[in-house]
Amino acid sequence: MKGIGLSVLIVTYNAGADIETCLQLLATSRINRPYEVILVDNASSDGTPERIAYGFPWVKLMAEQTNHGFAGGNAVGLKAAQYDTILLLNPDAFLRDPEVLAAALAHLDAHPDVGALGPRLIFPDGRHQVGDAGYEPRPLSTLVHAAGLSGRFGLRGLYLASRQARGRTAVDVDWVCGAFLMMRRAAIETIGGLESPMFLYGEDVDWGCRLRDAGWRVAYLPGIAVVHLQGGSAGVRSARWLDGLAEIYRLRNAGRFLSSPAFFSGPLRLGFTLRALAYGFAGRLKHRPDLAHRAEDMRRFSAHLRSLRS
Repeated sequence: MKGIGLSVLIVTYNAGADIETCLQLLATSRINRPYEVILVDNASSDGTPERIAYGFPWVKLMAEQTNHGFAGGNAVGLKAAQYDTILLLNPDAFLRDPEVLAAALAHLDAHPDVGALGPRLIFPDGRHQVGDAGYEPRPLSTLVHAAGLSGRFGLRGLYLASRQARGRTAVDVDWVCGAFLMMRRAAIETIGGLESPMFLYGEDVDWGCRLRDAGWRVAYLPGIAVVHLQGGSAGVRSARWLDGLAEIYRLRNAGRFLSSPAFFSGPLRLGFTLRALAYGFAGRLKHRPDLAHRAEDMRRFSAHLRSLRS
């Protein structure tokens, strides 16, 4: 029987200065119960373990000699955790609001059927970060996302659209982003721990859908916000997230109609291509470099999907 409290698990791999900012803000957060911070380093080569050991002696450091990936690293940390509530926190997720943890814990306490929850993720400039929560990858949700209809006419896409993240009340979803993922240990145990067939990207979708299968609710809390750099200080989002999502799509739809990778990648590729054209045109028309950067992201995602057609 684990004690009542919060175990914060952070997995790092060449995290740079982000992890120091993360820990500094975590230390100033209000946590109204016993807590611990466990940092699992996946064999970093940038001196992360040494900096953490020197600058943050209150952190329980587990310096691994092998890169276990995101799920594997958290599984290592879970074995050492002593409390009944688990928070998975990315090193580039910053708790600038010191009340975030208290608010998340209060929601979990008030809703015993909620097995996992996550907040609204935002960029440093305050914009909503699409990809912080969503629904199970199915043929319909894939088409809805590709068509840009998420949240319109009551349709559910792969991700919650920004218009769906403007409320204050909790929203039932199928999964929340692993950048800040608070879970009951009891819920984790019902899905067999934090193992996942994915090495990196898609684990959070996998866990959320399995929690729903086991009868737990998964809650998205748009009323609280956490800054997430999404890709580290460089701010460049890898296209590899599509690999994880495609694998989840394959696993969740195995043996069903329209379950092939070609159906998953085809609509999304078309959607990304059209968005690239729209963002590129709007960026030139309005002289907005941010839209040009979004257009480049869309082109990169579309190009990456070529490898998933077969």
